[in-house]
Formats: sequence, C-alpha cells, structure tokens
Amino acid sequence: MDSLDERDELGTIAVEADVLAQSGIELDAMLAELQVALAGEIPADTPRVGWRVLTAQNGAAQTVGAPTDFDGQWWRIGLIRRDQGEGMPHLLELHPTSQRRRPSKKDRAGGLVLRWPAVTRSAPDLDLLGIDIVNAGEERWHPHGDSFTVFAALGEPGAPAPGVSFAYVAGQSPALPLDPGEYARVRVVVDSGQWRDAHPGPCEVHACLVDLGLRGGEPLHVELTERDIHVHQPRKRPLAPPSP
Repeated sequence: MDSLDERDELGTIAVEADVLAQSGIELDAMLAELQVALAGEIPADTPRVGWRVLTAQNGAAQTVGAPTDFDGQWWRIGLIRRDQGEGMPHLLELHPTSQRRRPSKKDRAGGLVLRWPAVTRSAPDLDLLGIDIVNAGEERWHPHGDSFTVFAALGEPGAPAPGVSFAYVAGQSPALPLDPGEYARVRVVVDSGQWRDAHPGPCEVHACLVDLGLRGGEPLHVELTERDIHVHQPRKRPLAPPSP
C-alpha cells in the first residue's frame, strides 16, 4: 500500500488512486447506503452522480466526494459527522467550495531540500531559527497551493527523528516558484508544547516543511540551557477574576 505522501490529494485529503478511478454512485444511493442525512443546503454545483467514500477509519466512512468537472480536477467533498448523540442520525456536511485535485506531497516536493544556512549553524538563535528551502532540481519548481511554513521538533542527539507537532495560524508564508539553485529563507517554528519535556544540554532540531511532508536531511545541533527551556515554556492563561 502506498503511503499518504504518495497519494494525490483533494484539497488536503490524501486519497488512494483506485478510489479516484471509481465511477461512483448517485448521491441519494450513497446517503442510503451509509445511512446518513444531509446537513444544511446543497451547494449549487453539487453533482448528483459520481459519489464514493474517499477515506475511512476503523471501517467507518469519514469523507466522501464526487468530481464536479469532466476530467476530475475539481471535487465536492463531504464530511460525515457521527457525534450527534444516541438515536440521532449521522450527518453529511458538504464543503461550500469545490476542492482542487493536487499531486501527492512527494511529487509536489520534487527537487526541494531543506538546508540549515551557515548563520544558523554557527550561531543558532532559538527565537529566530532560519532555514533555506532550496530548489536542488533541474527544473523550475511551482507550488500547488502550498505554504513555506516550517516547523521543528526537539530530539535527543543520535536518537531517531521525532514527529513534528504544529498548529496552523493565520498569516502563513505562501510558497513561491523557485528556479534551479534558488532558495527561500524562512523562519522555523518550534511548537511551545515541546519545551515541557526538554532538558539542558545537547539537543537536535529536526525541521519539516509541513505542507509537503519534507524533512531536513541533517538536524541542527544546539546546546539548551535552563534559561532557554524556562523562557520557552507555554504560558498559562491568567485566572479570570471571581464574579462579583
């Protein structure tokens, strides 16, 4: 079975190739088969045929979809809600806008590499870590609705690279085309929650360009101090004043 990074995406949903190749069934037939009811109004360009289950978890359908154009480049996607309470019907919520079919993360990342610049390696600033996204390929690289947002994980020296935790925020850096040899220098974000388990001493910083699932080849080596860990701890929200 291919990995998620090797599957084409509908919006941000990775879908197996054989599912995309299906002819699908009528919307009403799918609703009856899955025992779900439509929630809200149906968007104007929602197709009546071509519906199929896109993703499932533990045997239960999670997302469904159908192409809205002849060549399958735009799709209407729906999410099945199963937390409506005992005795309540499962609901299908249709996304209000069509979602574009995109190449897999692996194909979209083709030619790009992550490189720690000399200024970061020689004097790493944990509040302003910079990394270069380099087009090491032979052709111009074009984005497909991706961002140049890079997150990083803290790891023990020599240990396997940990997973990267991240939370999307407004104002992300949109990806721009890069010719061969060109690069974009961007800020690397370390999620504040990772500092809870950090310890003073040598540490490795592992970067990941999250939209493309692209990881850096070599970690950045840093030395953490007690102060570094203290100032980066997640801030607790102040308690609300008692009601009068």
